[in-house]
Amino acid sequence: MEAKLVWKRGDGTSVEFPLGAGPLLVGRDQEADIRVDEPLVSRSHARLERRPDGYFVVDLGSTNLTRVNGEPVGERLLRDGDEVRFARAVCVFAADGPAPRSPSDRDREGTPEFTSGVPDEPEEGP
Repeated sequence: MEAKLVWKRGDGTSVEFPLGAGPLLVGRDQEADIRVDEPLVSRSHARLERRPDGYFVVDLGSTNLTRVNGEPVGERLLRDGDEVRFARAVCVFAADGPAPRSPSDRDREGTPEFTSGVPDEPEEGP
């Protein structure tokens, strides 16, 4: 799967960061792999990691949080089109090819539907 992170800057321009196999540091530090030069972004804000299930974003204890689709996260599997915010910096995760299935999708395959064991109608007694 080919993937990239697209930073939608406040001035209306975009910056694309291709994602590879290795972990990438996101932050405003000069040494960051993905440098997001915004004042509220921590120097070492988050890390993007490729794992067998896909790309994950991992917050590194940032002061101003990492959010995926508006929800604060410590760690999250990313899906095509997810909005990832590092403080106020808005990025979009884009992946070419099939999105990896979530573990819950795999768990449901071949698993019978859960039933309570309670019959729909009460049984009549003797």
